[in-house]
Amino acid sequence: PFSGNVSLVVIDAGHGGKDPGAISGNINEKDIVLSVSKYLYENLKSDYNCVLTRDNDIFLELQERCDIANSQAFDVNGYPIFISIHVNAATSESANGFEIYIKDDEKKLSLLSKATSSTLISKYSSYNNIMVNQYINKVNEYLASTIESSIKRSFPLYKNRGIKEGNLYVLNQTFMPSVLIELGFITNSDDRSNLINPEWQKKMADAIASAIRSL
Repeated sequence: PFSGNVSLVVIDAGHGGKDPGAISGNINEKDIVLSVSKYLYENLKSDYNCVLTRDNDIFLELQERCDIANSQAFDVNGYPIFISIHVNAATSESANGFEIYIKDDEKKLSLLSKATSSTLISKYSSYNNIMVNQYINKVNEYLASTIESSIKRSFPLYKNRGIKEGNLYVLNQTFMPSVLIELGFITNSDDRSNLINPEWQKKMADAIASAIRSL
């Protein structure tokens, strides 16, 4: 089901509204990730069917984010992807760098929910659940490694913490290739100064967009 080109990009800015995410002083994760998500959307919108789960400071439940993604129509000759944007935090101020999460290989998606679009159902209709999960796992790894390589090219001195599997709700409940990108650590002074810099934010968004364009 994942032959052809990307035909839908769902961009998920983590947290929002009453949920600030990670905090350092008066700096909130929710604001950083919304800014990066908007830059990513602006880069891609002219060439892709592109959707933001939120475009302002509102709170969304995790399932609402997944429902937004799963309910979208798209060109079934291509395939959809879900990109969740986050910022990390740690008790140690020395922790720094970016990392990318994909769902655990063993976590199986059950592909139908009330929100699932007819497009998504038809995309999967000729495949059994095991095959779809194998495909999604394979494309998750490809998507994550392509984004990782692009970020490394754009930020050669930035610490790469690698690709990790995680039991994360938005990766488990979006029925498409999905990654969650931790842009850096709000608790590290060097990372933080980058994370709040609009030029750095745009450069990071452009690196992610470049990866998507190369898929």
